[in-house]
Amino acid sequence: MVLYQKQANTVNTNSQKIAEFMQLYKPVQHRLSAYCRVVTGSDGKALDLIQETIATAFENFEKLRDAESFLFFLFGIARNFHLKQQRRWKFFGNQTQIKSANIEIASDSAEMLYDVELMHKCIASLNAEQREVILMFHILGFSIKEIAENYTITEAAVKNRLVRGREKLRELLSDKESRMTNHISAIKLNPLKK
Repeated sequence: MVLYQKQANTVNTNSQKIAEFMQLYKPVQHRLSAYCRVVTGSDGKALDLIQETIATAFENFEKLRDAESFLFFLFGIARNFHLKQQRRWKFFGNQTQIKSANIEIASDSAEMLYDVELMHKCIASLNAEQREVILMFHILGFSIKEIAENYTITEAAVKNRLVRGREKLRELLSDKESRMTNHISAIKLNPLKK
């Protein structure tokens, strides 16, 4: 009878933990999914990262101090797993290309697809600090204050990373665009002979 009582208490505790976890997770699952797709660059890797994140978050749910910080709790876990994966992947080459998360292409035009791909490559080439802040602010829509709290840095540091990241993006985009223009000009000057 005592063993049955302990098992019943464990089941009730786990059911309550699952209910509390899901209550916090459901409203933010889209943002976690978008974050994972952006940082991994592929849907398959993103799904793996989401699963790892959810499992770890559930196991460590008791460590969450404040329900308000649940989303950043998830992001922290996802970020740590992703960094660990990147360290493993560096021996197999750079496999992290940023793909669209919240950006949907309304047109199938080659020019639009080229522009989006160019932007992804430029964002991927930023240093990790600038890339994270650019993604959190511009793609996932977090405020400067939220980003500062999440990374435990000052708001001034977040603003600084945003400014430097934007400047680097402008530089990269203009450089790639001018190289493409030169390439197109060269093709027009030397057309293929029939």
